[in-house]
Amino acid sequence: MLQRIKFIFDKTLTVSNVLDKSVKAYGSDYTILKFSGSQEHLGIKGNELTLGELKNVVNQLSNYLTKIGIKRFDRVAICKKGGVDYLIFSLAIYRCGAISVPINGNMSSENLNKYLESTGSRFVFVDADSISKLDPKTIASSAISAIKTGKKGVELLGVDEGEVALSSMSNDYEPVQIHDHDDVIIVHTSGTTGFPKGVLHGSHSMIRGTKAQLKLQPVTQKNYFLTASPTNHHITQASILAILTSGIPAFIPESENPVELLKIIEKEKITLMLAFPDVYSEMCTQDLAKYDLSTIKVWMAGGDSSHEVHIKKLTSHGAFLRMFNKKIIGSAYTEFFGTSEVGFAAFMKVSYFSTSQFQRCVGKPTPFSPKVKVADPEGNPLPPGVPGRLMVKGPTLFKGYWNAHDKLHGVYIDGWWWTGDVVYKDSKNRYFHMDREIDVIETKGYQVFSLPIEEVVLKHPSVFEVVVVSKKQNDETIPLVIVEPVKGKHVTEDEIRQEISKELSGLPLFEVEILKPSQSFPRGLTGKVLKKKIREILVSERKKEITNETEVA
Repeated sequence: MLQRIKFIFDKTLTVSNVLDKSVKAYGSDYTILKFSGSQEHLGIKGNELTLGELKNVVNQLSNYLTKIGIKRFDRVAICKKGGVDYLIFSLAIYRCGAISVPINGNMSSENLNKYLESTGSRFVFVDADSISKLDPKTIASSAISAIKTGKKGVELLGVDEGEVALSSMSNDYEPVQIHDHDDVIIVHTSGTTGFPKGVLHGSHSMIRGTKAQLKLQPVTQKNYFLTASPTNHHITQASILAILTSGIPAFIPESENPVELLKIIEKEKITLMLAFPDVYSEMCTQDLAKYDLSTIKVWMAGGDSSHEVHIKKLTSHGAFLRMFNKKIIGSAYTEFFGTSEVGFAAFMKVSYFSTSQFQRCVGKPTPFSPKVKVADPEGNPLPPGVPGRLMVKGPTLFKGYWNAHDKLHGVYIDGWWWTGDVVYKDSKNRYFHMDREIDVIETKGYQVFSLPIEEVVLKHPSVFEVVVVSKKQNDETIPLVIVEPVKGKHVTEDEIRQEISKELSGLPLFEVEILKPSQSFPRGLTGKVLKKKIREILVSERKKEITNETEVA
């Protein structure tokens, strides 16, 4: 705890020197990271790193980056399958004074090349899969150099020197001095509303978020943290800073495969786990009783709202508190509601198996959260019970969208940023997430929020996923409830209608559609269902119907 307090009050802490300070605080022999997948290209043998070993490999990589010409504020992209090296690369990039641009390896070739060009990246770390996505024309026009990672080391493509073993690089490197508001990372949004936007953060917002985590979660070093969110994402990039400053050992998986994650929890005796809700929903399709999950104390979720049915299932396993080897308090499910732009959780909610308050409640602001308010389109606060825009303001907020300042027009008012969400708060200062503004369904004189309907339908045991979108029917707009059943199970439209009528009344006319076993919802880079894509498909189908009707006429 003393070391935590030192980090909290350390005014000289930056993303470039955090590793040095962590080694000084906890010792070079302290094991800080374990991981799955080979990291031979970084000269790492085995599947764990002490703080001293981590510092050595980061310094060797920093020396290599300096050698190939990376300069202050250069953008250096990372696009691979995933894994712990995303975090190692970012630490080395910070150390050089450059800007890290981690990219989800599942990004399409078209979007990847466009995104590299829009961020002005000079270098990009790639693996064999990502190389095939790079467009030579884009690379040439943007003056991007690709750095391939392979079994033997790293290779600057197009350079005769060939692969370089990082062990030949010096493990001494003096980190560049970074000022509070210097740009250090560009993370991209999930692309649920279109082309992914580049979210820019400075050292100040990243470090303020780290210190807020240290204050909010006084977790001891006896715990073991499984970080199962995508390693390119802001939440994981921020997590490595929290891991280093808290001294809590962490396991970084190579992928977010649900079965592999359950095996890791069992084998490694994980006590804390962080993942996105879609990963937890996939885990809940497995027979959890087959795995020993007794060591889990807290399930942590970020990136989106979690669902009651999944929270209930997960919190029936593990224990937050045991005495004399008996469960006193079951495991907790902690939700952190925020975005990459907010930089730190706007709300926090803790649920247990016995929790009864859900109804899309995302919790309350913490003492360390940014300021929040529910506002009208002009930014004026709204009273409790009235849905409006969720707006945030604070030191962890992003600096803007890289090369897309126009995306802030109308949503950034007097330092307050609108997240795009529609929420309301009650008299107890609890906040409830009703919808994304773009997904609100405007029927005749009636607003329909999709998320409460989805929450109700998900309680049906045969439902894996549900999406509510708007649909044009003749000249009216109505809600369409689309259901993806659990694999191997069957559900009817009438069952879904009955499920909705049990808990929701006063809904206007709506339709129900059940996906076929061969069908599934389109998803974005972070696992979120792409409602925009679904609406486009519905519009396309409607146009075909109209065309066919015209041809028949």
